Amino acid sequence: MPAFHGSRTDLRESLHEGGRTATSSRATLRLRNGLVVSEVTLACVLLIGAGLMLRSFISLLRTDPGFRPERVLTATIALPQASYKDVKAVRQFYRSLLDNLRSEPAIRFAGAGSDLPWTGYDENAGGFLIEGEKPPAHDEFHARYHVATPGYFRALGIPLLRGRFFDEHDNADGKSVLIINETMARRYWPKGSALGRRVSFDDHPKEKDWLTVVGIIGDVKDTPKSPGAEAAFWWPLAQEPFPIANLSLAVRSNSDAKIVADHLRSAVWALDRNLALSDVRSMDSVADDSYATPRFTLLLVVLFAVLALTLAAIGTYGVIAYSVNQRIHEFGIRMALGANPRDVVSGVLAAGMKLTLAGLALGLVSGLALSRLLGNLIYGVSVVDPLANCATCFIAIAMAALACSVPAIRATRVNPMSALRETNRHLRCSGHAIFKTQKPAINKNITEANTFSCVPLADVDTISHK
Repeated sequence: MPAFHGSRTDLRESLHEGGRTATSSRATLRLRNGLVVSEVTLACVLLIGAGLMLRSFISLLRTDPGFRPERVLTATIALPQASYKDVKAVRQFYRSLLDNLRSEPAIRFAGAGSDLPWTGYDENAGGFLIEGEKPPAHDEFHARYHVATPGYFRALGIPLLRGRFFDEHDNADGKSVLIINETMARRYWPKGSALGRRVSFDDHPKEKDWLTVVGIIGDVKDTPKSPGAEAAFWWPLAQEPFPIANLSLAVRSNSDAKIVADHLRSAVWALDRNLALSDVRSMDSVADDSYATPRFTLLLVVLFAVLALTLAAIGTYGVIAYSVNQRIHEFGIRMALGANPRDVVSGVLAAGMKLTLAGLALGLVSGLALSRLLGNLIYGVSVVDPLANCATCFIAIAMAALACSVPAIRATRVNPMSALRETNRHLRCSGHAIFKTQKPAINKNITEANTFSCVPLADVDTISHK
């Protein structure tokens, strides 16, 4: 833009304005100032976005996940259908595997389930009937379907709110039971306790088709950013009517993760040398991966915000420094006339702050309008966040003050006599001359009043003679 503008400048007008003012033309100054305001505006928009993303990420980290990922090792086992054809074979394998793991002194709890928290499990919800209740018209009761073994909830640190967990008595010969989460209990039994209530997955259930709710556990959301947990229930693996070949293992221990992983592989190979573990990692790693997308978005927005702020600072510094350089003789004359250096500094800072405040005002308005586009990327924070806006204002003003301080300080270090000689030379080129004269004192406390006069060269001889 400056190059394009320079190529279209009227030479005669530039010489006329330059000879008269010794500064840039008004159009050039407007262009430079407009660029600075634009840079500050864009930087403020990105700063507001970065502030919202940072606040959202902190809010995510502070949210209770509903489980305790510390010191939990997870893995996945896929049983080949050729070797494990029926439900009985699958149940026997996992029962033996978990018994072997629990026998290890370093392992506190071990369990298996159809999925792990925050791993993207999104099975279709299962419909069911509630004993003594009628479903809404043209609808049915439904909730997420899961399978778990005894020890699964303890291994993951999912809290028991009421009732009990699964135990060894919940087998194929025992009473059919279910564990539900708090959301399901609150949704379908809002006026009473869900414990002891019965549900069925059969359209025309018989007595043996009813399952009794024996436990209510805390909610675990699908992802950290999910607005809430879905209604869900867990069926004990020993009572699962269909063979499930793929289950996720969860082992809680006080030992090193590598040692626990070796114990886990040994326990699997002791039962079947042809099986292999996959996705062996800590639950902390699983949870950390769930924060990967918001963390990357935050880092990206912060990076662009820092770059934009740097460009705005450079632009502000460049314009103010150029303005100071163009007005260096003016500052010299002011200093020679007795101007206070503090006034010079405040004048330069005021020029930079006017541009910054204009860009800041536009940036706040634009940022508030565009921040609504971040609705799906932020969590637990309003798009109109006062803290993010105040932080943006503080950072922008501090940036401008820092960028303007160097030219402002340099303006106070001008040699007045050099500035006067240089200014006199410029004025002679334009047909004028400057003189220092003395006038009588206005009152007794002032012995001499120094004034400066700028006159046409035609009168120089007369003035010099006087």
